[in-house]
Amino acid sequence: MSRHGTRLAGPSPARHRSEALPAPPHARADCLEQLLQAFCDIIDRDDIHQAAHRLALVQEWLRNEAQAAAADPIFADLPVG
Repeated sequence: MSRHGTRLAGPSPARHRSEALPAPPHARADCLEQLLQAFCDIIDRDDIHQAAHRLALVQEWLRNEAQAAAADPIFADLPVG
């Protein structure tokens, strides 16, 4: 639960250390889910390490998407940076 008494989303705040780390997002919806779960890791579980891992995966996904967009001829006239 957050300090305001409501949970944002996701499974129970109790997280087991044996739980596998999240897989890299493959689609936009997966990326958004990782972002939401990162916020939940911080708010509900106070698990900064899990949140940092999720955010690194999201950053990698964004980097890959930006590179793919830069290679698309439709976006050739747009500055990428």
